[in-house]
Amino acid sequence: MERFNLCYGCMEPIDENAEVCPRCGYHMGAPHLPSYLAPGTMLNDRYMVGKLCGYNGESASYIGFDTITETKVVIKEYMPDPLCKREKGGPVINVDPNCVAQYKTLLSEFVELNKILSKMRTLNHINAAIDMFGDNNTAYAVFGWLDGCTLGEYLKQHSGKLSWEEVKKLFPPIFTTLSLVHNAGLIHRGISPENIIITEKGELKLTGFCIADARTSNTELIPEIYNGYAAPEQYSSNNWQGTWTDVYGISALLYRILTGTVPDDAVTRMSGDELKEPAKIDHSIPSNVSRVIMNGLCLNGEMRIQTITELVTQLFEQPEYGSSRLSSSSTQTITIPRQGSGRKKKKKKSSVPSRHSLFIMIIAIILCVGMFFLLMVVISKLDDTSGRYNTNVNSGLSTITDNGSEPDSAYTTSVTIAPITEASVITTTSEQSNVMVYVMNDLTGMTYDAVSSSAGYSSLVFTPEYEYNDEFARGQIFSQSIPENDIYEEGAEITVKVSLGPKYITIPEYEGMNKKDYFTKLDSLGIKYEEKEELTEDVLEGYVYKTSKEAGEKIDVEIGETLTVFVAKNPPKTETETVTETSGPAPEETAETSVPVTGEPDVVITFFD
Repeated sequence: MERFNLCYGCMEPIDENAEVCPRCGYHMGAPHLPSYLAPGTMLNDRYMVGKLCGYNGESASYIGFDTITETKVVIKEYMPDPLCKREKGGPVINVDPNCVAQYKTLLSEFVELNKILSKMRTLNHINAAIDMFGDNNTAYAVFGWLDGCTLGEYLKQHSGKLSWEEVKKLFPPIFTTLSLVHNAGLIHRGISPENIIITEKGELKLTGFCIADARTSNTELIPEIYNGYAAPEQYSSNNWQGTWTDVYGISALLYRILTGTVPDDAVTRMSGDELKEPAKIDHSIPSNVSRVIMNGLCLNGEMRIQTITELVTQLFEQPEYGSSRLSSSSTQTITIPRQGSGRKKKKKKSSVPSRHSLFIMIIAIILCVGMFFLLMVVISKLDDTSGRYNTNVNSGLSTITDNGSEPDSAYTTSVTIAPITEASVITTTSEQSNVMVYVMNDLTGMTYDAVSSSAGYSSLVFTPEYEYNDEFARGQIFSQSIPENDIYEEGAEITVKVSLGPKYITIPEYEGMNKKDYFTKLDSLGIKYEEKEELTEDVLEGYVYKTSKEAGEKIDVEIGETLTVFVAKNPPKTETETVTETSGPAPEETAETSVPVTGEPDVVITFFD
């Protein structure tokens, strides 16, 4: 296998004689904790382990390097240390003979959790497992490396808190993602500023999923409880947990973001609840938002808001004009009367009005005319270029006013605001129409598979057109026929151009690689290839001997240019021949390379006394 000179602290290239990394300051000779994997350990003949990044009662996390794709990764190792110990001087884990059953049970939960997460790799706002395998008497899950900072660090850079307007723009994707996670049967239990990453592109990623026992007190594992964000039911293994547990966590997170202070932990509140409403700490927080957050932080799980969808719907509802009442319905409906209509006046018994009545009537007429013209001015300012709809789209929230020609009969138009969906949706209903209207999002840079299979875009009929593109990675959308913020109706057809990647691909290095690893690399780059055997004694059998084009040269994938890969086949040795040293690793060092999860990981566990 090709050797990589990498810093174990940041997995960036480093001079082989350097003692300290100039990028991250990691000391290459620094001792490591013997309970965890030594930096430089190879797993599954593919992943190089770096320094320990963190540990909780369930697992240990390391920075790592994928030698096949040559990218940084996060390697999570199942290691519940109350139940097991690492073999001295080696990577193998030995299980306490008295804890074998519990170790196996929790191992199955760890594998199942990450197997479900691996199926969510198409979601843009979750860091899901990309590979799983068994080794060292335990199981491993591999995740993509995220460049960015935690939400906690982000808040420190922004005066410690954000406004509600900023939250409305930033958080809808996390709300939607968490709702989809719940639909898959998973509960996070660790929602906090430390488990949300803001990438360099400004995207939010939900991380830090764990099995239930690792986030609950009074279990056989050392619990990882985020005080202030953990729900009351997480402090006892006897209480029921569910979607309402994460409702508490996300409500506590909103409390922290909007007020700049962490709410009192649930145990303290249960002994004497003195938690202040967010609006009493910061008067700029809308009163209805403040009340909904407090409902999400209700100590009684049965009285608490039960689902993320219900929480977000209430957060984004607006009180009716002239009323401070918060609606409990799933959507907020605003009734807009037909322009020019008014309340009928009762006739007086006398056909000649008195001077006093006439004066009142004139004042009323003046007020009505003034309000009418004021309403017309407001509508003209809201009117969009189509002249039919006025739309104000703000982070998935849309309001719409029917501004068309006046019908023969008086009617009212209802506006339904749908707060969480990947495509902003507006429903307009009246006595004469019932039309579902959507606002188009920018799909540029999103993967076609993720968008076309997402429930948030089920209202569209997709027609993909595949083209080579040097700016966008394979599978990413780089053009769409319906522009961003345009309005479309249910069933609209949209043509998207999907990148096949760059036209010319650099042929990767093959020296010291067996054919399976090299073919995997070629497949990932989209390079067509054919295999031919080459009789030689210079390279071990099964390893790449040469290619029809040298490594580093370009190959034209658009015209279907095929790379010929010559794989070494050693001639049979005679009795008089001696074995000479050849390039490539010794046969006993070779192992099959894992592939991304497509089903139940092949985890073989052996237990030691």
